[in-house]
Amino acid sequence: MEKTTDIKPFLRWAGGKSRLINLLLHYLPDDISKRKYIEPFVGAGSMFLALQPKQAFLSDANSHLINTYKYIHSSPHLIHHYLSQHLKRSCETYYYQIRECYNRSKPSAAQAARFIYLNKTCFNGIFRVNRDDEFNVPYGWKEPPLLPGLQHLRRVSKALKGVKLVACGFQEALRNTTSKDFIYIDPPYPPLNGIANFTHYTADRFTETDQRQLAQLFSNLHLKGCKLMMSNADLPLIRRLYKGFNIHKLSVVRWITCKNKKHSVSELVITNYGSLS
Repeated sequence: MEKTTDIKPFLRWAGGKSRLINLLLHYLPDDISKRKYIEPFVGAGSMFLALQPKQAFLSDANSHLINTYKYIHSSPHLIHHYLSQHLKRSCETYYYQIRECYNRSKPSAAQAARFIYLNKTCFNGIFRVNRDDEFNVPYGWKEPPLLPGLQHLRRVSKALKGVKLVACGFQEALRNTTSKDFIYIDPPYPPLNGIANFTHYTADRFTETDQRQLAQLFSNLHLKGCKLMMSNADLPLIRRLYKGFNIHKLSVVRWITCKNKKHSVSELVITNYGSLS
C-alpha cells in the first residue's frame, strides 16, 4: 500500500518511525484498506499519518500526548497562535519558564502548544517524567525550534477526523479487537545494547514484564484472527518472545543517547500474516 498525501509527524519522539516509514509500508498486509486501524502506542504517529486510515483507534498510556492530539484535532488554529508566541520568545530561560508552567497546568489548547514547544526544544525530543508525572527533560539548545506551521496542523487535524483517541494502557486498548482489525504495535523499547532506554515516557515506565505481557497478547490477538505488525528492538528476548512469527531485520540509526551520538542498531518488524516461520 502506497502512502496517500504525505503528512510528517508534528513531534520528535524517541524511537519514532519517520525515517523508517517507507520501509515499514512494504510489510503491511494487502487488505489493510479494508480493515480498522488500531495503534496502542501512537507516539508521533508516523504510521497513522502515512496511511490516514478511514477508521482508526489511537491510544497511548501518555495522557499528555493524547490530549495534544485531541486539541490539534479540535483547535489547530489556536494551537498555531500559541506556538507563534513561543517561537518569538524561545531561548533557554524561556524554555524552563514554559516547562514550569506546563507542570502546573491542566489540559487545554495552550497546554497542547506547550507540549509541542517543549518537545521541539528539549534534549533530543525525549518525553520523560518523574514519579510525580512532572516533565523533567533539560533544554536541548535548538534555536530557532522547528515548530509545525498552520497548514501542517490543519492537515493533522483533518487526518484525525472521526478517529477515536484514548489515553490508556495497551491491554485496555486491545480489549475489544475483532478479526477485521489491523493492529500496528510500536512499544517503548528495552535498552538497545546498553546505549539507550526509551521506557520513561510515563511515570509507570514500561518494563520487561510489560514486554512479556504484550507478547502473550500478540499471540492471543493472532488466534483471534487480527492482522498484526510490530516494531521492536533486535534483542534475544524479543526474538524469543515472538518465535514462530515472521521476523524481519532493519538497520536503523538512532540519536537517543546521553552522549548525543548516532548509533547504528537493528530493529525488528514482526508480522503474523503470510507464511509463518
